[in-house]
Amino acid sequence: MSLKHDDRLRALTHKDSDFWADVVDNVLIVAITDVRGVITYVNDRFCEISRYPRDELLGATHRIVNSGYHDASFFRQMYRTIRSGDIWRGNICNRAKDGTLYWVATTIMPKHNSLGAIEGYVATRFEITELMNTRDRLKSLAATDPLTGLFNRGGFNTMLQAAVEEKARNITREIMLVMFDLDGFKQINDIHGHHAGDVVLKVISRRLQELVSPQDAVCRLGGDEFALILNHTLRTTQLTAILERLLAILEAPIEVGNTVVNVSGSIGISPVASQESAESLQKNADIALYAAKRAGGHQARMFDITLHQHALERAQILTDAREGVEKDQFELYYQPILNLETGRCDQIEALLRWHHPLRGLLAAESFRDVFLDAALAQAMSPRLVKSFQNDMRLWNSSLSTYPNLTINLSRLDLLNVGFQNDLEAEIKRQGGDASDYVLEISESVLAGRRSDRVLLRLQELADLGFQLTLDDFGLATLPIAVLRDIRFTQAKISRRLVCDLEHSQQARDVIAHLTGLAHAFGLSVTVSGVETKEQMDILVAMNVDRIQGFYISPPISAANLVLAEHILAPDHTEVALQAS
Repeated sequence: MSLKHDDRLRALTHKDSDFWADVVDNVLIVAITDVRGVITYVNDRFCEISRYPRDELLGATHRIVNSGYHDASFFRQMYRTIRSGDIWRGNICNRAKDGTLYWVATTIMPKHNSLGAIEGYVATRFEITELMNTRDRLKSLAATDPLTGLFNRGGFNTMLQAAVEEKARNITREIMLVMFDLDGFKQINDIHGHHAGDVVLKVISRRLQELVSPQDAVCRLGGDEFALILNHTLRTTQLTAILERLLAILEAPIEVGNTVVNVSGSIGISPVASQESAESLQKNADIALYAAKRAGGHQARMFDITLHQHALERAQILTDAREGVEKDQFELYYQPILNLETGRCDQIEALLRWHHPLRGLLAAESFRDVFLDAALAQAMSPRLVKSFQNDMRLWNSSLSTYPNLTINLSRLDLLNVGFQNDLEAEIKRQGGDASDYVLEISESVLAGRRSDRVLLRLQELADLGFQLTLDDFGLATLPIAVLRDIRFTQAKISRRLVCDLEHSQQARDVIAHLTGLAHAFGLSVTVSGVETKEQMDILVAMNVDRIQGFYISPPISAANLVLAEHILAPDHTEVALQAS
């Protein structure tokens, strides 16, 4: 069938060759070269699109229109194909005489002589510039964050992979992945609205573009998360200088309407290595970023073997904790809280302890990463409720009365409606009342992500009758309006502010100021971490309402609390209630 078709086409073209020559000239861009690639013929369409006169093209090679867009391997593959006698097809970006770029869909056919040897090549093309520009615009949109104009996560992934490949080609080249987010950004959104947040993101993005070389990638990964892929910038500026400037531009004030706001940054850096995948480089930078945050923020951390070891240890802790949940290795201990006015321990705080098979009894500080794992928190919640259930049954049967129970809630607990429903149902089953329970929420939880949902949940818990304590009072940047809008009943000052109490006037002034602020909002004040009588006496003089710490009692099990019931009894003469 194809032979008959070819014969018919040959007959038509032979019969009316002038017409078919006009068709080719008006539709196609045509060039003929000899076997060395020297141009021997071009039609008018070639001259029009290339902006070269015919006499400049004849005798030249196609290097005259080479745009530099394609690398040497592209042309090597093309010449391999046509020199072997096969037809080559592909899209080529050329440069016209006036410097403009144009795209052509190209077919190159070898021309054979009567002996079958290749004597030249015939290239036919048609222009596809608008099609390719549309493609590039769509690709750019797909890789660009619409708010800031920076690369989005998809563009970041592409650019990071390109950086890994460049490092593999030139192992001496220094390339760094820098990842960071904006500390304080959430509060700006909450207080000033999302428009203000958008202004901050745009200003930060513009500053980042001014910081690095135009050839280096600046990316917004989502929310307030950013990344830089430093390559060309490092050829002229030391990394330490770049990071210092980065921290400075993140912390520089930003005008939003008639007000000025501030953010800061926690930065993680990972060197780009040829043997690392793009995914592992992101993980490394994330680990460094996490370390910078844990160290207090406002700083940069470079990924290294120590951080890698810490990440492995964290992963091992999470693995052990999953097994520990299944084997019921976690137990609730309780630490009494002394009311300084009555001399009675009227509250006890529930503190989680882990009976680790190798490391012994661990306090919560040793496995705090466990509380950040959503799956673990979800698995642990029903077991904690069951522990509360068993302990409350023991106390109901053994104690004439017992204090209000204080329970620490993490962000995950607050967002886990099931946990709260189970706790409320168990309280009702025991014949208790929500007002007998104090729920502690750290300032950092309220200052973190999704704080709007957390605040809503706190309002719901207050409506149910629970007492609410603001834990770590004074340690985080919390809008003062929160104290007005949420019905907190208590504020707890962290042990970190107590350690220098006997020797530092500044420490005493800070606690006195925080106590006065809390009292002004109608909150009672508890100070934790009290270990000496001297500390207690100073706090009594400051009109603190309650104290908690080893001077009163260490955390003890529910059963031991029954055996040491004297801890809960009033003692107005001397407070030295060490648990037996």
